[in-house]
Order: sequence, then structure tokens, then C-alpha cells
Amino acid sequence: MNGPMILPWIAHKAGISEARAEELWREALCHATDSTGWVGTSEYWEAAEARLHKLIEREKRTHCLPTPEISPWVRLQSRMAHLPLLLAERWSLAWVRLLSAKA
Repeated sequence: MNGPMILPWIAHKAGISEARAEELWREALCHATDSTGWVGTSEYWEAAEARLHKLIEREKRTHCLPTPEISPWVRLQSRMAHLPLLLAERWSLAWVRLLSAKA
């Protein structure tokens, strides 16, 4: 089942993945079916859209997203944490190349 074409934009704006937005869309459709009893009517689509927006708002509140002031520091910490791994990878590649050049 395909979601609305605007769903990826809504997901990006809310800071959630597209897959999670599609799950919320399916949940909204189920709720709309239960509440209206019919599928495809204008009331059905209105109920689905309203429910989707409520679910998206709930999802945004449950996830702790860093504020714009903190976000650069979080990215910096992440990059610093990955530096030893990158160094080990580069060192092992250089070692393998050195050994293969001698052979």
C-alpha cells in the first residue's frame, strides 16, 4: 500500500524515518476504517489524515531530538568517537598493502 506522496516530506519535517511514517500511516488508515466504517469516503480520508497528524505529533514528543545549539556538539562527539576506528582501519589497510607488495 502506498502512502500519500507528501509522506516523506512530513517524515523529514518531523525528524522520523520514512519507514516509521509509513507505519504510522497504516495505523492511521486502520483507525479511520474503525471510526468511519467505510473505506475511500471523504470522511475516511479526513479521519486518516487527522489521525496521522496526531500520531506524528506523539512520535515527535517521544523522541528526544537535540536542540540546534547542541546538535553540532553531538556530531563532533560522534566524529571524535569514530577516529580510533578509522585510524585502525587505515593502519590495517596500509599493513596489508605493505605485505602484499613484498610478496
